[in-house]
Amino acid sequence: MKVVLLILIVCSLYEFALAQGAITMATYRSKQQECIKEQKIPDAEAKHVINDRLVPLTSETFKCFHSCIYKKLGLIAKDKLNDAALLIFANMRFSKVPTETMVTKLKACNTKEPVDCKFLFKFDNCLAVSIAG
Repeated sequence: MKVVLLILIVCSLYEFALAQGAITMATYRSKQQECIKEQKIPDAEAKHVINDRLVPLTSETFKCFHSCIYKKLGLIAKDKLNDAALLIFANMRFSKVPTETMVTKLKACNTKEPVDCKFLFKFDNCLAVSIAG
């Protein structure tokens, strides 16, 4: 029952956020570019990021890229993942995945570790691989 209620609440928040234009692909792309510059991501890796290619990017400079973008998009609040905002972002980024499936995948990838560069790198890769794979 709690899961159904959570899904209904999240769907309502999702619809509200869409109406408000909270996180759009344009915003995401803009923040991507900012983080690429701030984190000094090498051009070869930046091309993969911009094109959303799933390739193993493991350079030290890339590991904090996800932390940068998650913070800029408001996906982290008080050193914890902002679940509602994260679901909205994930649904926008992976629009063909049903919300219920997305909730399951987000929970599976969230290992409840401290929200730092290492965790967000693993979390984002887990999410992308589980959806693409």
